[in-house]
Amino acid sequence: DLEVTEAKLAEVVQERDTLLTKVKGLDDKVRALEDKLKETEGKGAEEVITEEERAVDRAGIYARLSRAMLVSKIF
Repeated sequence: DLEVTEAKLAEVVQERDTLLTKVKGLDDKVRALEDKLKETEGKGAEEVITEEERAVDRAGIYARLSRAMLVSKIF
């Protein structure tokens, strides 16, 4: 019974460690996105769009769409 409990505890600890690592990664991603948002405040759309985004949407059609319009075009 003790061995089963110890095995379960080890499994739970490993799962916790995995989740903590995942949370840290997500926190870092949120922080990076918040920093990017702060950098873009007060700028126009042309200043905010990256080169990679321009390559995908050369004509700038999708950049001007609202989220709802973009979803309707995709689906």
